[in-house]
Amino acid sequence: MREKLLFLGLYLKEKGSFKASKWIEEFPKPEEILEKFRLKEKDLLDLAERELEKAEKVGIKILFIKDLTFPEDLKLIPYPPLFLYVKGELNDLTKFAVVGSRKPSPYGKEVARYFAEILSKAGLCLVSGLARGIDTIVHRVCVEKGHATIAVLGSGLDVIYPAENKDLFKRIVETGGAIISEFPLGTKPKRENFPRRNRIISGLSKGILVIEAGERSGTLITARWAQEQGKEVFSIPGNIFSEQSKGTNFLLKEGAIPVTHPLEILHYLGLDSEKTLSEEKPDIEITEEEKTILEILSLGPTHFEELAEKTKISPPLLLQILTELEFKNLIKSLPGKYFQKIS
Repeated sequence: MREKLLFLGLYLKEKGSFKASKWIEEFPKPEEILEKFRLKEKDLLDLAERELEKAEKVGIKILFIKDLTFPEDLKLIPYPPLFLYVKGELNDLTKFAVVGSRKPSPYGKEVARYFAEILSKAGLCLVSGLARGIDTIVHRVCVEKGHATIAVLGSGLDVIYPAENKDLFKRIVETGGAIISEFPLGTKPKRENFPRRNRIISGLSKGILVIEAGERSGTLITARWAQEQGKEVFSIPGNIFSEQSKGTNFLLKEGAIPVTHPLEILHYLGLDSEKTLSEEKPDIEITEEEKTILEILSLGPTHFEELAEKTKISPPLLLQILTELEFKNLIKSLPGKYFQKIS
């Protein structure tokens, strides 16, 4: 306990320094901390005890990297956090990160809801960053369905950011999930905190899915951390003319795995089952033209030209609609320009 308190005191004195990840190696004996930084033991212990008291009052646990309850996956990453502040429960479910743009397109929002619902229903605990946009959608879908999710903050746990997610913060804890951060209480959400936060999102997870990301999106930093940690990166293919898809399409060129259905991720993780495969699809918005095509395809596999003739839709537009239906996993293409409805 003394070792934990001395390291925590130093961590607080150094304002949660990123260098802390190397202190365990540098100072095998706690006494060396006092020597190196010319500090008094009592000062560090007082700092640490005050922080622990504040945390306890608001239901926050402070985990030390040597604690048995500290997540094993995080101990193994480059630059592991020395401390982890936790509100809620770090469950034993397989964890998987889903991240993306703060300003997603309608397409990105729909994909986020679709993947979050199926992946969480299949038993994955989804990890994200509580940011506006894709992150918020992912967490919200999980809590609405009663599934555990983990949000990793770039601020202290007593500084909820963005402020509009205060209710979501509370609901994540209530539904068996957790809010975590490596930053001491009172830490503001500074810009430089988020790249650090991103390594924890990927570090906790078996893999990461990027749904939409701009060319210079912070989401790409999470993907880079995942690659450095030896985690698989999945990416949703996007419109080549869309700003929100420039990052995801770049990741695909760099070797990320393209996915168009959640079951592809479950297959990779070895978590697919008959139960998952047979579960109902989440509600998907269907246009009138798509409904017409689905009605025709419900009678059996149909050739492209027959569809064009029956629907009176121009071939270029029909091809676009069929592609959208494939992305929604409602139909599949067959050899010879035939299409079939997926039951």
